[in-house]
Amino acid sequence: MATEATRRRLRALQVMERLKSLETERQAAETGAIRARMDRLENDKTALLERLSGESRIDGLEGAPYLGRFIRSIRAEVDRISNDAAKLAPELARSEEKLRAALAEQKTYEILRLKRLAEEREARAKREADAQDELSLLRWNRTG
Repeated sequence: MATEATRRRLRALQVMERLKSLETERQAAETGAIRARMDRLENDKTALLERLSGESRIDGLEGAPYLGRFIRSIRAEVDRISNDAAKLAPELARSEEKLRAALAEQKTYEILRLKRLAEEREARAKREADAQDELSLLRWNRTG
């Protein structure tokens, strides 16, 4: 029979594990949002570069003045996107590190809880085996 203290410890570990799980989920969502922003920036940059390579040809001289402005405009937007991505990269790295730490801490609580649970099962099995041994000895002494 598990002691009240053992049950309290197991409940406390379950609570801590659940709290860490919630924190991990929140951090994963935050990291996912930052990654999504990075992906959007990269997709926008790729689309602009494809547009630049596909639309940078002119057929006549009348389009030449517009082509230079078009290319400068696309390049400026690509540079802006690159700068935004460069600013976002450290934030993403910090968020990923926080996520790794939260996962590690959550796993620690899970391992502790499972270890305590296994120890309690072993102790219960030992107590039951001891009780069986005692009953067997009592029967043996009665017949002997």
